[in-house]
Amino acid sequence: MSLMLKCIIEDVSKSRIPDIQILEMKCSNEVEIKMDIHRKLNLFKPKEEITFILSKELPQYIEGKDFVAHGFIIAKKAENNNTNMYISLWGFLIIISVTNENLISGFNIMDKVYVKMSH
Repeated sequence: MSLMLKCIIEDVSKSRIPDIQILEMKCSNEVEIKMDIHRKLNLFKPKEEITFILSKELPQYIEGKDFVAHGFIIAKKAENNNTNMYISLWGFLIIISVTNENLISGFNIMDKVYVKMSH
């Protein structure tokens, strides 16, 4: 099971936690992503188009060029007209917000997942 999205980095802001940045991505009318990332690992700038992959299997990647990490789905919650899926990458949080729950229906709480981001 995997989800592949083309996204635009809308904003990169500082977190209240030292050296942590928050990436805000818009992937379509149906998907928005917010993600914590350490500033030394952040390869992305505002307005860049990226490919975001969420997968239960390790995706192919180019070492030193792509961002790849693994973690666990920790929650899925309905909020307003969206369903939010929360992923913990060993403490760093990703929130994937979808208007169409079918996009993430194949992912369940405590699934081990891989995240890949590339230019």
